[in-house]
Amino acid sequence: MDASIMLAPRSSFRRVCSSSLLLAGMLGALGCSDIGTHELAIEGNEAITQSIDASATDGWTITFTSFVVVVHDPGLIERTDNEPTWVRENGVTVWELVSGLAEGEALSRQIRATSYDGADFRIAPASASGYDAVIGNATTEQVEAAVDGGWSIHVIGEASDGMQSVDFDWTFDTNTRYRCKFEGDEVVALAADGTETSVIEIMGDALFRTEAEADDAPLVFQPIFDADANVDGQVTNDELEAAGLMDTMVELTRELGGVRGAGACPGFEGGAND
Repeated sequence: MDASIMLAPRSSFRRVCSSSLLLAGMLGALGCSDIGTHELAIEGNEAITQSIDASATDGWTITFTSFVVVVHDPGLIERTDNEPTWVRENGVTVWELVSGLAEGEALSRQIRATSYDGADFRIAPASASGYDAVIGNATTEQVEAAVDGGWSIHVIGEASDGMQSVDFDWTFDTNTRYRCKFEGDEVVALAADGTETSVIEIMGDALFRTEAEADDAPLVFQPIFDADANVDGQVTNDELEAAGLMDTMVELTRELGGVRGAGACPGFEGGAND
């Protein structure tokens, strides 16, 4: 059973108790004392909001100036008798992760007060959904660029080894669903009339691992610098492709997603909600 509401502009997620009772199936005739407020934030990790220090890589400091993701249907999972129930914010929102969230920009809604032992979300082009893409905390121009460009991830930044520097500006059109399992203290225990917050965390350093499916793989940038074939100081998607790096980076985009406090979540090729 998928207890969901249609995504709307950000302000409409702030609901009073009476409107939350309209949630089909999940809330039914529950009273206000049987629900709590869940806030869901989409943020970048320190690699995105600050930088990746040279000591963490092969001598390159990597700084993002923009990191935009297109997020579909984020929410929690309640498991009863090993049968999952999803409580999603159905729709498509676009998030700029470098600047972080301002107050009030997290998604917020009232849901049934119980324990939720998982979360899932999808990062995919806006066209992968029947919903219109709307602002999460990105600009109108970034939302329009995501729709028009057909991408799910757009990263802009620069890297320097202290002597040389290069810019990068990449888009990816990958469609990845991330599904996270919570255990122990990670479980979201929402009390009646209480408030809990979950943070979907995008881990930008994952893009620079030497191989996919290896969390402990070293971070490197030198091969990307070397891909600047025309030596114009900017590495493009085409140059990554020509250098044989693009396939690995596409696979690494499937390892960007996690939940703060629970770590990285398995990512697999996205599709319809299930």
